[in-house]
Amino acid sequence: MESWFADARPIDSLEPEIAFHLRDEFHAAPDHPPEPLALPEFPRASRLLARTSEALGHEAELAAYYGQVAALARQHALKLHQVRQYFWMALRLDNEEAGIHLSFPWYDTFSPMDHFLAAVAGHGEGLVYDDQDQGWAVQAWAHNGTLYIRESNPDFDDEPGQAVALPRAGLQACIAPLRERTAKLVAYLAKELGPDAWLGGEVQPAGALDLR
Repeated sequence: MESWFADARPIDSLEPEIAFHLRDEFHAAPDHPPEPLALPEFPRASRLLARTSEALGHEAELAAYYGQVAALARQHALKLHQVRQYFWMALRLDNEEAGIHLSFPWYDTFSPMDHFLAAVAGHGEGLVYDDQDQGWAVQAWAHNGTLYIRESNPDFDDEPGQAVALPRAGLQACIAPLRERTAKLVAYLAKELGPDAWLGGEVQPAGALDLR
């Protein structure tokens, strides 16, 4: 048992969701005027975010949006690493009623997100997930049907961060459909445009998004 378990806030559930970041302008260079990007027209709660639950069934619209980005990148002779921010994704675990919002600021492609989701959705006990990057860390522990998740800043040991305790089964039930619909969306986009933009570094270079 970790010492912070005692301070973890008990909650009933967390809602996991993955979203695609959208932008309405393309900036080729600081001295170049921005060029407009037509956003997808399917209904969304946030204008510049397309949640997987919103985008499912609208794959062609989402691919058309990213097609604009790829076309402009080719037009300006930009490589993928120079425009990767246009393909960023985001993972969140929220409980609006409790005011809990866990984010993963260094995860911007599906692969690391899916690693976390798979670990939490599994059946391992003890420390099931542990990761950190600049100014951010996350741990997930499983014990007797309870999941303990802590998000903190490892650079400041005296700050407790944000920790919650919740029934594992409820979150597991939500993760399965999230992984399924995200995989379906990414597979469609990969087929149309190449997988590297959404899967990070876990594909062979031959399968990368072609911006040449």
